[in-house]
Amino acid sequence: MTTDEYLVQLADLVDARREEITRVQRVVNEFKDKPLERTAATMALPVLYAHWEGFVKEAIELYLECLESQSLDVKKLHPTMLSFAMKKRLSKIQQSGGVQQMTEFTQWVIEAIQSPLKFEERRVDTGANLSFKQLVALCATLMIDVSKLDADQKQVDKLVNRRNNIAHTGRPLKIDTLDVSEDAALTLKIISTFEAILQETVKKQAHMLPLTA
Repeated sequence: MTTDEYLVQLADLVDARREEITRVQRVVNEFKDKPLERTAATMALPVLYAHWEGFVKEAIELYLECLESQSLDVKKLHPTMLSFAMKKRLSKIQQSGGVQQMTEFTQWVIEAIQSPLKFEERRVDTGANLSFKQLVALCATLMIDVSKLDADQKQVDKLVNRRNNIAHTGRPLKIDTLDVSEDAALTLKIISTFEAILQETVKKQAHMLPLTA
């Protein structure tokens, strides 16, 4: 997968999320000024959050697939990216770091640095609770600068907290179709911003060591 192909597929992911979010709004609007308006609005909120979290996971996993398909020289990779590639193996070492496991890990490292980039695990774990802090931590492991989302930090966390309130306590919130419209607009905004962040990331090749003079 080339960078251009990744950007096209990324745009397709955004379009798909936009279409689904629009559908959510249409469903909720069907109940406007009716007895079940608040119920419909409450049910919509976790779905909107799921589109945000789902897009982040999908977009990053596709990014990793893009990098892996380019047969990158590991020795030219930024060490942070290499540590992500080793994450699964490192986790096993932490759990049972015996002599045999350490030896196998060392052998794997020697082979890995002589071979093109390959991720042991491309699955992205958001912990089903993608707060802004967790988003920053996740992206830092992949050299993805999310500072363009700083201005939306409070709104992102508010969306997460409200979703958690519904998902974990089942307490109904006093929200209506207007709240859903605002949350839908926020979700689309942060998805679009994250798309722009990933576009910049791949174009700048943030995963590579800077060239030396």
